[in-house]
Amino acid sequence: MALVRFACLPMPSAGRQPSLRQSSLRQRSLRQRSLRQYSLRHHSLFTTLVVTFFLLSVVGCAPRTQPVYQPGAQSPSTTTPSRRPHPSLDQAMHAAVSGLLDSQPLQSSPVTLVQPIQNLSNTYFPTQTYSEQLKAGLVSAGRITPVPETRVQAVRQSLGLAQNQALVDPSTIVQYGRMLGAEYQLSGKITAGSPYHLRLQLMDLHSGVIAWQGVETFVSE
Repeated sequence: MALVRFACLPMPSAGRQPSLRQSSLRQRSLRQRSLRQYSLRHHSLFTTLVVTFFLLSVVGCAPRTQPVYQPGAQSPSTTTPSRRPHPSLDQAMHAAVSGLLDSQPLQSSPVTLVQPIQNLSNTYFPTQTYSEQLKAGLVSAGRITPVPETRVQAVRQSLGLAQNQALVDPSTIVQYGRMLGAEYQLSGKITAGSPYHLRLQLMDLHSGVIAWQGVETFVSE
């Protein structure tokens, strides 16, 4: 009798097995898709963090002042040297100053700090005399407005600078000029060679770029 009842119980049909298998496959596919989406989101977040960190590090290391010259930037107005060297420093100075007078910045008589001309050669040249004559000539011609000497001495003393100590670092020059209330700085130097080179340079103290420069060559007298 028990065997009869057991035989009468409904048996699972063969058609249900594929349905269960399909459900299992479908669930497995959903789990794999979820894992793949999570992996993509995680990778995207990681990439974003890496790029953000890189940009912040580059910005943090960028210079706070514009350098004197940048490759690819607009070149400053330059007076090219004559083909033949001048027979004396006096004539080289005259040619360089002529180019300086034609430069755009000096058409509006800007407040300009005139630095002593540096002699970087082993030959004696009266650079102090030339520096004083250059400044006096530009002022008398109305091409520059000089910085009062009392202000120059006060700022140099506050910075601990010697009387004729030259500033080389562009960022320091810009800071120094702004403390003086100057718009431009005019500097010059003589370098040794065959022939010698005289270079005059006008720096914009608001941006730190060279607004004009002139180079002349000469032979020793």
